[in-house]
Amino acid sequence: MTVEDLPPEAQVAIGYALPEHRGAFASLLAFDRNLARSVAGASEAIVGQLRLAWWRDALAASAGELPRGNPLLDELAKGFGEHRPRLGALVDGWEAVLLAEPLDRSAIQALKAGREAGWLALGTTLDPGADVPAVRLAAGRWALADLLSGLPQEDRTPELIAYAQASMGQPASMTRAMRPLAVLDALARRSLVAGGAPLLAGRGSAMVALRAGVFGR
Repeated sequence: MTVEDLPPEAQVAIGYALPEHRGAFASLLAFDRNLARSVAGASEAIVGQLRLAWWRDALAASAGELPRGNPLLDELAKGFGEHRPRLGALVDGWEAVLLAEPLDRSAIQALKAGREAGWLALGTTLDPGADVPAVRLAAGRWALADLLSGLPQEDRTPELIAYAQASMGQPASMTRAMRPLAVLDALARRSLVAGGAPLLAGRGSAMVALRAGVFGR
C-alpha cells in the first residue's frame, strides 16, 4: 500500500510531517488501513483472525526473525524500531471489531484503545518528549471520527454519535514532530460536530488542516 492508497485526509496530514518522519507516519496509517481491509474483507471470522494472527506474530518477532517479503512490515520495522511490538494493540482492536456482532461500544472502545496505542508508540519513537495525554486524546478523537464517518448512515445510531461526540473538547497541542496528528485531530473534531461527515469534506476542511498543520492544534 502506498501513500496514494490512503484516504485523502491521511495524505494531507502526512504532508505536514518532517521529511525524515513521513515514512513512519505513512506506515502506521497504511497498517491501520490494511487491518481494516482484512476485517472488512473476511468471508468468515476465522479467516480474518488468521490474517490478524500473522500480523500479531510478525510484530512480536525479534529483528532477526522478521518474516521476509512484506514491504509494509519492513516499513513498520524501520519506522518503529524497538517499539514495533506495541502495534499488537492495534491488531487486537481490529480483532474486537471483527468479532463484534453487531458492532457495539465494547468493540469500538477496543479499537479506539488500539489506535491510541499505535499513535503513542509512534510518538515515543519520533519524539520522546511528546505530550502523552495530548497524543492519546487526539488519537482517540481521530479513531472515533474515522470509524463513524466510514459507517453506513443507517449504522450511525444516536447512541454511537453521542459516544463519539463525547470525546469533543479543546484541541490537543502537538509538537512539531507529531504535527500530522494535529491535522487529523482538527479534521476529526470538525467531522464529529457534523455527526460523522467525511473528515476532508467541504471548502473549510482545507483551511482547518492548514491551521493545524502550521500551529499544531
